[in-house]
Parts: sequence; structure tokens; C-alpha cells
Amino acid sequence: MDVSLLVAGGVVVLGASALGGVTGFGFSLVCTPLLLLAGMGLTDVVVVNLTIGLLTRLATVGRLHRAVHRRRAAWLVAGCVPGLALGHLVRDLVSGEVLKVTAGGVAVVVAGYLLLRPAPPTTADDTSASGVAAGVAGALGGFLGITTSLNGPPPVVLLSRQGVEPRQFVADLAVYFVVCNGLALLLIAQAGELALDRVGLQLACWVPGAMVGNALGNSWAARVPQGPFRLLTLGLVIVAGLATVVTALAGR
Repeated sequence: MDVSLLVAGGVVVLGASALGGVTGFGFSLVCTPLLLLAGMGLTDVVVVNLTIGLLTRLATVGRLHRAVHRRRAAWLVAGCVPGLALGHLVRDLVSGEVLKVTAGGVAVVVAGYLLLRPAPPTTADDTSASGVAAGVAGALGGFLGITTSLNGPPPVVLLSRQGVEPRQFVADLAVYFVVCNGLALLLIAQAGELALDRVGLQLACWVPGAMVGNALGNSWAARVPQGPFRLLTLGLVIVAGLATVVTALAGR
């Protein structure tokens, strides 16, 4: 095991988990391009991100379960099932380099969208949450989740456009991540690709830091200056995503 990768990955996971604790999403958006750049294989990155995302979001569900919008969360979860099934099939048909380019490209596009979009309204009418729209977002997220671990962007864009209240935003996403990540890991294990001999040590070293980072992020959420923090984080995602695309296209 490369010690430098273990250390660098631990730092990335800690920082990304703190981001996830503050915003309710963003863990995989940061981790995926940075871990790929650090030299991890895509399948291992997906397993690590899904596992850590599942564990950290479980704590959030326990803390915010009363804030969950049950109808919207149910549609998101239901939608992820066909998306996961399709993504599971595509993983065997598409090369790893193509999926790396997809991962980096999705990270850049979503970060750019979140940087440029106008501020959402301060409140949202619950009845405006279309079940079909939530189901589609869940399906897209499921597809991206099992192929690249980036299952967050479609639901995040949907909830952002609807101006969902922050506490409910985080709660709904947490439910979605727990179920979607869990199902994705089951499918990966069924395919014989859950290689604990490759990622077991990373998970053992990185999960404690991820839990600490998530807890710190939760405690900082109300105090962190959102404007500068958001710009810095999304800027990092764009740079890392572009670098992932370039290195994948260069065959490195």
C-alpha cells in the first residue's frame, strides 16, 4: 500500500466530509476527482465514496429525521432503483477512462451551475415538488452513483431549483444517499467488485476521519461564512474535475 496515497486520501476524505457536514452534499463531488488524481482506480474510488457517504449520512438521518419531506424523499429513492440497474449494466460496457472523463465532467458542470445559478427563493411550496421530477433526478443520480459515485448532483440541482429550506434539503438528501449508496454497494458486491483486499485498509484509516469531519461540518454549518466557503470549494471542484478529464484523456 502506497503510504503517500493513504495520507493524501485521508486528508481529502477529512476535508470533503467536513464540506458534506456543512452543506449536506459535496463529499463525492470533491473526493472523486481528487482521489482519481491521487492514483486510485475508479472502481475503488466508487466503493470508498459510497461507503463513507453511507456511514456519514446515516448520522445525519438520525439527527434530522423529523425534517424529511417523505413524499419527495420517497420519489428520489424510488427513482434511484432503475438508474442503479442501468448503471450496473453500463459499467461492464464502458471503459474506465470514459467513466473518469464523465466523473470529472459532471463535477465541473455541476460546480459551474451552482456557482452561476441565481439565489433560490427563501421558501418553497411543498406541493411544487413534482414526483416525476424527483423520480427522474433520483434515476440520474443512481446511474451516476454506481458508475462514478457522483449520485448527488441531480437531486442537489432539483432541490436547489425548488428553493427547499436548508434543513429539509439536507435531510432529504441524507435519506436518498443512505438508500442509493447502500443499494449500489450491494450491486457492486454481487458483481464481485467489492474488493476489500484493495480498499479495506483505506476504509479502516479514512472512516474515522470522515466521521470526525462530518461532525465538525455539522457543528460549523451555522457559523461558516457561506459565500467565501462556497466559492473556494466549488472552485476546487472545478480545478480537480478539469484535471481529471485532462489526465484521463491523456491516458495517464
